[in-house]
Amino acid sequence: MSIYNQTYKELAIPYFKEVFDIIDKVMLKLNVPYYLIGASAIALELLKDGIKPSRGTKDIDFAIMISSIQEFETIVKELGNYGFNKVEAPWPLYNDKFNIVIDLLPFGEIEEKFTANFNERYTDLPVLGFSEVLQDPETVQIKEKFIQIPSLPGMVILKLIAWSDRPEWIGRTK
Repeated sequence: MSIYNQTYKELAIPYFKEVFDIIDKVMLKLNVPYYLIGASAIALELLKDGIKPSRGTKDIDFAIMISSIQEFETIVKELGNYGFNKVEAPWPLYNDKFNIVIDLLPFGEIEEKFTANFNERYTDLPVLGFSEVLQDPETVQIKEKFIQIPSLPGMVILKLIAWSDRPEWIGRTK
């Protein structure tokens, strides 16, 4: 386990501390393993080497290891107590107070053929590699909190899988 000490100011993501505190509290209460992924995790990786991230992110992504849609709905309900509400797709939640979207990307026993299936408009979410990344995460310390992120090779693998899985999505040209 590697620990790198950072500050919220260095991360430069509005309301990250407040959002992370809520996620951490809910996941600990419900005993759900999770880790930070996406642009926020990449920003923390860059900060380890003293590199300031070049751009902010409009959402914060979390991979959550769960066993069922019912467990996912329990998490959503609990986060609703903190002002997070579902939006169009089943995995994003929006918080008016912080003006931020979080993505809760479920993996684990909920998966079937590396895909989490929902009974809503968007019916599947590819999660190939999520379980493997959780086996060897890095730990970043921000003040008194510890945040798990993918290792650098894990980030590269997840990004390549995400990009190749849905190349038609807007923004995939970055």
